[in-house]
Amino acid sequence: MAPSGPKLDFIGASETIITVAFNPLNSHDNYEIQWKEYPQKWEIDGQNKTINAKESYRNRSNKIQTNIEDLNPGTTYTVRLRVMSVVASDGESAAPGKPSPELIIDTEAVSCTPKASQCVLM
Repeated sequence: MAPSGPKLDFIGASETIITVAFNPLNSHDNYEIQWKEYPQKWEIDGQNKTINAKESYRNRSNKIQTNIEDLNPGTTYTVRLRVMSVVASDGESAAPGKPSPELIIDTEAVSCTPKASQCVLM
C-alpha cells in the first residue's frame, strides 16, 4: 500500500478556483487530489484529478501547486490528497495510500461591486 498523502497547504481561493500546494514524497510521483462540496459524501460526490510530480508546476518553495477549477461561487469544499500506487514489476498495482488531512475551504461569493480600476501611464 502507498503511504498517506502529504499535507495540503491552502494558497488561495477565488469565486471558482481553489489553489493548494504540497511537498511531494521522494518515493512517489503520482498523486490524486480529491474535492467535494461540504458536507457531501466522498463515495458519491467526490471528484478528482491526477497529478504527476515530474510534470507539475512548482512554486518558489519547490512545492507542487495545483488549481481545482470550475467550482461554484460561495460554496464550502473539502479537499484532500492521496498518493497513488505504483505498478510493481509483476504488473500488479498496489492500493493507493490513505488521504491527507482534509482542508475545508470556501470559494468567494460572486461580487456585484465594480473592480478597482487601474491607470497605466505611457
